[in-house]
Amino acid sequence: PLHVVIGWILVVLAVVSILIGVIMALIQSDLMRLIGYTAVAEVGYMFLAIGTAVAAFGSPYATVALHGGILHVLNDALDIGLLFLVAGAIYYVTKKRSLDDIGGLARTMKFTTVFFIIGLLAVAGMPPLNGFTSKFLIYESVYQLNPILSIIALLCSILMLAIFVKVLYAAFLGPELPALKEVKEAPNSMLVAMGIVAGLAILIGLFPNLFLDTLVKPAADALLNHTQYIATVVGGI
Repeated sequence: PLHVVIGWILVVLAVVSILIGVIMALIQSDLMRLIGYTAVAEVGYMFLAIGTAVAAFGSPYATVALHGGILHVLNDALDIGLLFLVAGAIYYVTKKRSLDDIGGLARTMKFTTVFFIIGLLAVAGMPPLNGFTSKFLIYESVYQLNPILSIIALLCSILMLAIFVKVLYAAFLGPELPALKEVKEAPNSMLVAMGIVAGLAILIGLFPNLFLDTLVKPAADALLNHTQYIATVVGGI
């Protein structure tokens, strides 16, 4: 069937996106670029879920895949956004982007360090943060389509965790550089922004069913039920 062909095309492109994103992130020393390539990989997970839903259209795990994909869009808007906010805060106070030029920031940027840890765990899909639920749904549904693809996706998430742990050590936990001794914590306005995003990531992670039932499942039902979707759109005009 055509939907199976289209679904598998999306799945293949998704896996390529994940692999390219992770591999390119692995070799980056520029923090902004590293996070950017992480975003490329995370978009791959979204398309992996969508491709699985299309290829398996009509089966129960197609719905699970769609739920995971939609939730992952929301989660990554928060998680990647949080990491970019942290990177922006680091650049604001140090005027540096390269991991080779920063180190020991946890000594003076304690709150920023905590927010970075939350962001890295969320992006890697670690519980109890928001990324765990969406990635678990994606792994579960993709495993039904092809177990090897699910294993690849899981291994890439583990590698992503390793990449950000390396960044955590290099930028925050490593030796303090003499040039950064006068560095202070990010401004309160930046900390508040990071705190709000981090709080939402924790909230979704602790109460995933609340967001699945109120946001994700209605959106998935609207996509799967074209009649209802059209009636809703036309009725709103």
